[in-house]
Amino acid sequence: MRTPALPKAGAGPRSDPPPVDVPVAAALHGFELDPSRSYTGQVHDLLRDAIVRGTLPPRTALSEATISKLIEVSRTPVREALAQLAEEQMVVIYRQVGTLVAPVRLSLLEEGRFVRSTLECASHVQLAQTITPEQLTEFGQIVQRQRDAVTSGAIDQFSQLDELMHRRLFEFAGRGHVWAMLEPIKRQFDRVRWLLLGHVAGHAERALKEHEQMLAQMASRDVAGLGASVSSHIDHITAHVAALREQAPASYFAD
Repeated sequence: MRTPALPKAGAGPRSDPPPVDVPVAAALHGFELDPSRSYTGQVHDLLRDAIVRGTLPPRTALSEATISKLIEVSRTPVREALAQLAEEQMVVIYRQVGTLVAPVRLSLLEEGRFVRSTLECASHVQLAQTITPEQLTEFGQIVQRQRDAVTSGAIDQFSQLDELMHRRLFEFAGRGHVWAMLEPIKRQFDRVRWLLLGHVAGHAERALKEHEQMLAQMASRDVAGLGASVSSHIDHITAHVAALREQAPASYFAD
């Protein structure tokens, strides 16, 4: 798909795009719609992922008309996607004003931490008692790929492998639907995780060590140790929010 030209700021000689559209254009650059899939779903996923990864920062204005033009789709799927994101509290729609990317709400972050800690501890502890050699091998392979990503500084790849690891552990336990249920609940949690990977020194290295510990405890069927490790691993995300707030713009978070 060709890269659409950005709209001009006005009729005068200055041709720079309005600053508000710069992050939107960057986040949507190179996206191509798949005609075989729901346009609303594709726009939703595109914007959601950009918000989670921080390429669409909090308070960024999301113009229905601009998004429609940039990805060459009608305004209806864009409007529907923004409405879904508002329900998920990823954007805030102000009538007669417009739509803004929502800040990370600390109350929702804590809810995500609680739900993940509760469900993952319970599921992984039970899995430790039934995990098969084949599943342990796959778990180990994912951790090795994470190790390679940390060594090469591939933060995006590490984050994707982190997501894969947690999803597969639920699937190993026959609870893939639980991970799917967690997806909308943990969105604020994921936004902070991406920020930590990019802005807090040593976060990926520490997360890798915790994954390695969980793998060893799973292999040895150390149920008590595994439960404590999983809980600590998830709690570390929220424990580092204070350090993160010192580096991120004040507008990024809301109590």
